[in-house]
Amino acid sequence: MEPRKQDILKAVVREFTVTAVPVGSQALVSRHFLNLSSATVRNELSELADLGYLVQPHTSAGRIPTDRGYRYFVDFLMELEPVPAQVESFIQGELRLASPDPQSLLERVAMTVAAVTQNAAVASLPHGPQARIKHLDLVSLEPTEVLVILLVESNLLRQHVISLGHPVDQSELSRLANKLNRDLVGRDRDGLALRIGRLGEGLEREILTQLSRTLELFEQGGQTLVMHDGVRNLLRKPEFAEASRLHEVLEVLEETRYLASLLQDLAQESDMQIVIGSENQTAQLRSCTVVLTTYGPTRRIRGVLGVVGPTRMDYGQVVGRLQTVARWASERMAEAYA
Repeated sequence: MEPRKQDILKAVVREFTVTAVPVGSQALVSRHFLNLSSATVRNELSELADLGYLVQPHTSAGRIPTDRGYRYFVDFLMELEPVPAQVESFIQGELRLASPDPQSLLERVAMTVAAVTQNAAVASLPHGPQARIKHLDLVSLEPTEVLVILLVESNLLRQHVISLGHPVDQSELSRLANKLNRDLVGRDRDGLALRIGRLGEGLEREILTQLSRTLELFEQGGQTLVMHDGVRNLLRKPEFAEASRLHEVLEVLEETRYLASLLQDLAQESDMQIVIGSENQTAQLRSCTVVLTTYGPTRRIRGVLGVVGPTRMDYGQVVGRLQTVARWASERMAEAYA
């Protein structure tokens, strides 16, 4: 694109982001291009519209960016806005106030993203490719029912009750738990599968088979635990004045299992991704932009932070603030997972 067209497209995006009103040539000349005539700017706007970067909502109206226009802006023209010191201080303070429990911290992270970006926020709990055993307890509840308490290396705890094929007392369960804690620390599902393959029928095989399923639930649980916050922010956006458009977005946010899968798929490609309008595979989000970044205590254990808002978004500001929250959230998660 020619430099002058780039400048005009950039100015249209900036003006429309602030005003939510179609941008005309006179506004551009008076605020950005004092050395150009209105006729010259009108011609450039018309050519940008012909190229698919702008659209005119109706005759005699100004122009607004299309999804293609926003994509060009994000890829080639966007400048990251420095995060003001008071905003970074707010982010740091909010996350330091959070409980070290990973799930409570995740909730605070989502609230902080929503507060500093003024859009809806989503956050998934960091998880690794495979959960590894850190500690195991077996507690007898009934003759054939056992409470399994499993702690994995990311310091996440899962408790659930399993039914055995025959009665077993607490002393036998305690002996088995001690043995497994000696032998299985650091093992994942693949390691359990190898051990199960060497065992005959009996209590240990039965417990290990259940443990393998529990580890699988951990891996799935890391992908399905998603917090979201900031829906009130969307209510203030003119794009969501129609209840039907807001309802579509809420449907996606409320379906956490689906949302987690969506975030995971989008985040596979890079540490930062911006999906604009019609680029979204999900029909309900095609009036939105989704900005995603990854975070976590280590490179192996990662979660996703995201912003959901209208395509008319202050991209440079949102990306800069999201990255800042991700940096502080990674530090706090490292403490929580230690």
